[in-house]
Amino acid sequence: MTVNKLLAKSYSYGGTRSLDSIRYIVIHYTGNKGDTALDNARYFATSNTRAAGAHYFVGRDGSVYQSVELNRIAWSVGGVFSTSNGAGSYYRKCTNTNSVSIELCDCLEDASWEQYTSTRQLVKLIRKKCPNAKTVLRHWDVNGKSCPSPMIGTNNRKWKLFSTYIDKGYQYKATVTKKVAVRTSPKITTGNIYNYLKVGSTVKVTKIVGKFARLSSLTKDGKYRYVVLSKIRESL
Repeated sequence: MTVNKLLAKSYSYGGTRSLDSIRYIVIHYTGNKGDTALDNARYFATSNTRAAGAHYFVGRDGSVYQSVELNRIAWSVGGVFSTSNGAGSYYRKCTNTNSVSIELCDCLEDASWEQYTSTRQLVKLIRKKCPNAKTVLRHWDVNGKSCPSPMIGTNNRKWKLFSTYIDKGYQYKATVTKKVAVRTSPKITTGNIYNYLKVGSTVKVTKIVGKFARLSSLTKDGKYRYVVLSKIRESL
């Protein structure tokens, strides 16, 4: 994942804060059809005149644009819309001051696979810089706004899937897309091939090592197993 940067005009953010003060990561959606991360970043960088913004935009193709610096307070979760039926349960706990906001673009029905994977990687990146950002929420959880609309509600299956996937750290399942050699070290040599996995096989990845994925299962003699990343794809 590459984080492109196109910073918003000052209408979109307020003062500075320490990264240690950030406690929450809030997921939003733009509410538009066909928009891209670049479209939104460019709008806030050139045209916006309202006190509104977000730190990041994630496109349907998985592209990521940063619009507000992490140490700036983005105007993203203010006000209150509802605190009934489970909505707004984090009202006055999660605020603009202690949160980072991520907007999903072109997400009227559900997030794309590319948005799932880029958002998961983005959350990991944010947590490296903001070690106390341990809780992932919806805008709906913060102040009851219907955002992201496909994922609101107390027992929303789409939100449970999305939040579990992006919040579970580096371990994830992947499917083999091309026959791949399983190796006992993260490099390509003739002497480290352990066996082969056929197309459609499922593996669990525990770590990324350069261009290789380290698998959860070990060889019979206790060595880690590796496959090249280009021949597997994350599966939901």
